[in-house]
Formats: sequence, C-alpha cells, structure tokens
Amino acid sequence: MNDLTLKPTDTPIGFDAAETEQLLTGAAGWTDLRARLEHFAGLFLGCPYVEGSLGGGPDLPEEFRVSLRAFDCVTLVETVFALALAGTIEEFIEVIRRIRYQDGEVDWLRRNHYMVDWAQNNEAQGFIRNLTSGPLAMKKTCSLSLIEGLPEKSVSFSYFPTQACSDVAELFDNGDLMLFVSSKETLDVFHVGFLIEDAGRWMLRHATRSAGSVVDQDLATFMNQNTMAGFVLLRPLCRR
Repeated sequence: MNDLTLKPTDTPIGFDAAETEQLLTGAAGWTDLRARLEHFAGLFLGCPYVEGSLGGGPDLPEEFRVSLRAFDCVTLVETVFALALAGTIEEFIEVIRRIRYQDGEVDWLRRNHYMVDWAQNNEAQGFIRNLTSGPLAMKKTCSLSLIEGLPEKSVSFSYFPTQACSDVAELFDNGDLMLFVSSKETLDVFHVGFLIEDAGRWMLRHATRSAGSVVDQDLATFMNQNTMAGFVLLRPLCRR
C-alpha cells in the first residue's frame, strides 16, 4: 500500500486481529482486486445482518468499531473493501478508517453518514471511480435532513435511472459497487452492495434486513422488488 501513510492506532472495538490475519494470509498471493473483492465478500455469505452496529451520536465520543461477525450494507462494503486493499492488519485498520471517516479522523461528525458523501470522499482519496456519467445519467437534488445531529444540506449527484440498467450493464464488472438511489426527496441512497457475475447473470452480494444476513440475490429481482429512482455505479480501485 505504497501511498498510504500508516500511523499508530488503537485496536478498534470488536476487532479480531487473529481472524483478520488468517483472512489476509489466505489471499496473500492474489493481486487482482476484483478477485479479492469477490473472495472476501463471499467469505461473509450467511453472516447476520445487524442495523446500527457503529452506534454513536453527535454528543458521544466516537468509537471506532470493526467486526467480522455481523454487518449492515455499508459496514459489509467497508470491511470487504479494506480487506481487499490491505496486505497487513495495520493496513486493514488504516484503510477502513479512511474509507469510513473524512480524512480518517474518528469523529461522529466526520463519519460518512450519507452515501453521497461516502462516494465523494472516497473518490477524492482515489479509492473508487464514479462511473455514473454520460447521456444515460440523470441528476438528483435532495435535501438531507434525516440524521439527527447533522445540519440539513442540499446535495446534487448523478445517477442512472432504473430503466437504463440493461443499457448500463455493459459497464459492470465484478466487485463494482451499486448505490441504490432513493425516490424520496429527503434521502440520497437507501442501500449498497457488490456486483458479482454468476453464470452470465448479475447478482447483488449484500447485507440485507429482509433476509437477515449477507446473501447473493439476483440483481433484477432486487431492483423489481424495491422502489427506487435508479443507481450510482462505483468502481473500486487498486492502491497496492
């Protein structure tokens, strides 16, 4: 990880160093980021879904939490992504810290609570590339005010409408992130997961409340079952 500056850090709450070391050692010979993402995401299939696992609040000291046992949709993405980019425990801890928090500063107010911020901040760091552009893309402007303790703000971002999915599919690659855009005016994104190709069809590997666990689900089925405006497509980038 030649462009990350590693710094001393306390062990995150809930972090299992021995298990993390075992996971990283098992994929030590793999250099392809897409393969690493699919591999690590697959190891967590069946793990339970848990909502609000990061806890915290505007008036509480922020606790840096990392678990390999249970996930919500965002913590699954962050954990898998950090494992795929890391070669050591120290790198894993540093990467997940920087993915989750603006400038890597563990503070509730600097956590990427909204996925539009998550995408923007991680693109600025070079962790991802936003592929959501071109003639099929549309603009959404929304007023974000759902998280108590954060100031209300207006944001605008590009997304592909749901009906354009079949045309956009030629851009898809294993390990890409799909951020599903809410149809509400007060919310940017309501869910996120990994794209995984299986026997010629696209699956969504995600931690979902409805199933209560990390599952593979047919992408078209998921999109048909959920009301949405569309999706944002992000490409994880290799920094090793």
